[in-house]
Amino acid sequence: MPEIIDIVETTEKAPILLGWQWLALTIVIILIITAITAFKKHASYQTKNPNHLKKALEELRIIQQNIEKNKLPDNTLTTELSLITREYLQGKFKNKAIFQTHQEFITDHKDLEKIPEQARHKLSSYLSILAKHKYTPDNNLPPEKNKLILQTESLLKGIDSTTTQSL
Repeated sequence: MPEIIDIVETTEKAPILLGWQWLALTIVIILIITAITAFKKHASYQTKNPNHLKKALEELRIIQQNIEKNKLPDNTLTTELSLITREYLQGKFKNKAIFQTHQEFITDHKDLEKIPEQARHKLSSYLSILAKHKYTPDNNLPPEKNKLILQTESLLKGIDSTTTQSL
């Protein structure tokens, strides 16, 4: 008859998880981390890249309504349009336009390089026209007011269409 061997107790503990369970757990953790990272990127992209054109066009619409209701004094129109344009440029291209006179901005080649070449000349002449109206105000401007607003809108849409994304 074969010899019977006694069962010997060991001090080794059984593994908490088997090999395939560790592998499955690792894959799940990687998927969760990837999903969180993708969500954060998506959320930060939306907050960091607001639609500067949409904001500027909304402000132009408000100015247009104020003109129609005669709530906007003549001498503030050009200042408002200039501010809207400069805020758009600052938001879109991260430049210093908001802190510069139009002469300083036109001569600041570092900031102008950020703007597409097609739009530089139009922007330069537009800022000159605004400066002319701003520093030599004419109280008889009703047709000019609408023209300036339309010119601002056209310029901003033109600049926005020549750029694919914020820099």
